[in-house]
Amino acid sequence: MRFDFRHITALGVLLAAVAACDDDGTKRKANIFGDEDSFVKVEFTSNADTVFLSWELTDKDTRFDRYQVTDDKTNRVVSVGKEETSCFLTRIPYDQSVSVYLSLMKDEKVVKTNRTDVKIDGLDKVFARMLIPDRGSVTGGDGMYSIPLPDGRSIFLMGDSYTGTVTNGQRSTSEHMFRNSYILYDNGKVSAITGANGDKSSAAVPPGSPDERKWYWPGHGFVEGNTLYIFQTLMYQGGEGMWGFMYEATDILEYELPAVKLRKTTRIPFTGSADIHYGMAALNDGGYVYIYAQVDVDNSANPVSEVLAARTTVDRLYDSWEYYTGSGWSPSSADAAKLEGLAGVPVSSQFNVFKLRGKYVLLTQNKRFNSGEIYTFISDTPYGPWRNKQLIFKTTEQFTPKLLTYNAMAHPQFEKDGMILVSYNVNTEEFSQQFSDVTTYRPRFFWVEADRILNSK
Repeated sequence: MRFDFRHITALGVLLAAVAACDDDGTKRKANIFGDEDSFVKVEFTSNADTVFLSWELTDKDTRFDRYQVTDDKTNRVVSVGKEETSCFLTRIPYDQSVSVYLSLMKDEKVVKTNRTDVKIDGLDKVFARMLIPDRGSVTGGDGMYSIPLPDGRSIFLMGDSYTGTVTNGQRSTSEHMFRNSYILYDNGKVSAITGANGDKSSAAVPPGSPDERKWYWPGHGFVEGNTLYIFQTLMYQGGEGMWGFMYEATDILEYELPAVKLRKTTRIPFTGSADIHYGMAALNDGGYVYIYAQVDVDNSANPVSEVLAARTTVDRLYDSWEYYTGSGWSPSSADAAKLEGLAGVPVSSQFNVFKLRGKYVLLTQNKRFNSGEIYTFISDTPYGPWRNKQLIFKTTEQFTPKLLTYNAMAHPQFEKDGMILVSYNVNTEEFSQQFSDVTTYRPRFFWVEADRILNSK
């Protein structure tokens, strides 16, 4: 199942170009030669990996046949007619200076050339606005697991989230925060699912805690046939302040599709240490369901973490798991061994394992506080050994005071031009900012080439 976002990206860049005319100029870059000596005025806007270049020819006397546009990183060549005043460049690398050359061509020869230096952040703001709009669905939150559904939709599993209207980048301080919510994505349209136990309740509410004094934060999930399975971690406030939450257990919530109607809630069969949280990643593959746990070995400023794997079949999901031992599988969770090949990166509390072009991929954000580094590993099996560590992105929001980034997620069912979609969470240490500036509590999105993830070193 693949989604084509080319028309969405193009529309978004065009909208960004219009918006840039009304801002303070920080989103555009004039040509470097100055108006007196230059034959053209050039501006640009960007979205994700795409740069929208627009220009005005100031030298009306030069004879030429067409424009040619290229850059010094991709070396792609775009040719447009002399009557055109804009074009797109794609696959532009983010967070580095790229020189774009606009040339006047006549009889296949360059008459004049202008250089414009561009620098983009690589973020897909168009998809972000579509999935997290200002009204009509979830308007802020974290979590961001996603599961493709058999009918072409996707469901996004959110943690603490808001659904109220955003105006001028702000939401009312009276807006209710849901402990969790679901976003249904359907061909560019989104809707929120909440209210499992009344209007002010979350999408998923723990049995025995209708007031959500204990609450669910989502793990991952999977689909089998017409059934959606979601791992939800049961949490409670065991300490002071916004970081005083604690883990109690993990439940599996079983939903009937396509209505996303809850059938039942069942505790997972794992009964080991409360420091081991199975369900943080899940993969339905080859007759087995693989269920992954992240374990904090050292949660200090230089954290160390491990990943464990269990497997089962759908018909034994609630009563019989076996655990990877490093060389085989055991019915005893005490025999579980860490997955090999990940020691160079402390895996974050939430992460992904997914299949991509016949290989298995583990994607994680470095758990070291505000490192901003997002990595992938690949393997020939769902349980490793993992190899080919790739640093695919570095976030920048953490360099803004009080902001932090965490728990990157892949969404490989969304693909364009050989790239897959990845998100990461942004949050603020100052809770009031979630109301005064909603960008401080909204995920970011970028695209990464599948070949970059899969190419072996």
